[in-house]
Amino acid sequence: MKLIDRIAPVLESLSLASLGGVLLWLAMSGRYASFVPPSARLGIIASSIGLFACALALSARIDAGEHNSPDTATSYRATTRGLVALLAAALLILPFRVSPSELAAGAIGARPTSGGSTIDAGADDSSEDTPGDSDSAANGGTHPATGSGSQNAGQASSSGKLELTTDNFYSQVEELIANGRAHDGQRVELTGFVLSPEAASAQASIPRVTDEESFAVARMAIWCCAADAYPVGFAVRWAGPAPAADSWVHVSGTLRVRGGKALVIEADSVTPAQTPNPEFVVQAR
Repeated sequence: MKLIDRIAPVLESLSLASLGGVLLWLAMSGRYASFVPPSARLGIIASSIGLFACALALSARIDAGEHNSPDTATSYRATTRGLVALLAAALLILPFRVSPSELAAGAIGARPTSGGSTIDAGADDSSEDTPGDSDSAANGGTHPATGSGSQNAGQASSSGKLELTTDNFYSQVEELIANGRAHDGQRVELTGFVLSPEAASAQASIPRVTDEESFAVARMAIWCCAADAYPVGFAVRWAGPAPAADSWVHVSGTLRVRGGKALVIEADSVTPAQTPNPEFVVQAR
């Protein structure tokens, strides 16, 4: 019997078990959140269990002697499958990292039609709204909007400050687009990565960075997996030096309206921040 005929079924069985183990590790360690939304965790665990079952079934066939005289062509196919599974497992555990700007550069604008995204920060933002216009549109200047579209009352702190987190980032940006005038002058805090004006200009889901602003701050949003990630964020007015692109910062300031959208921040504090875990925010379906 050729050596390939002997090792092929064993290699295939071990490779399936290895891939199942890596998927289970991804799910249990939380690293899966670097690739897919949290809702995919159960599916990853189920896939790993299925791979373990296939590996055990293949091992049982080997022990039963069903592979004593395999066809050589079959052995080569089994070896190929095993090598592919081992390569997939190795790629999943490699500590690779793509910078946010590189990931954003691969996005097609804001992918407004992919997954039903409703965020478009670039349209109709050429003019700055005046405080008087915003106040009159917001029922005398009160920040919490009334109506079915507003989520501000449920997300703002007791002081009226809007705190954007990984869980609410996407929905709050949608709210600031839909009911921007009601949020003019509201205090806001968020953590995001820095995009240069040039990088931000290529993204439809980030407002233009004009001469009045120095950089943009954003989070990468996904609806399916990392392959469809795109940046969502704000233009920032900041008197200090602009932070380095791709650095993570905590921004605190005041929301201002442009073109009906409250996606410009007059920052009074920009400080370095730790990279959030997970880095992605999930697009609402």
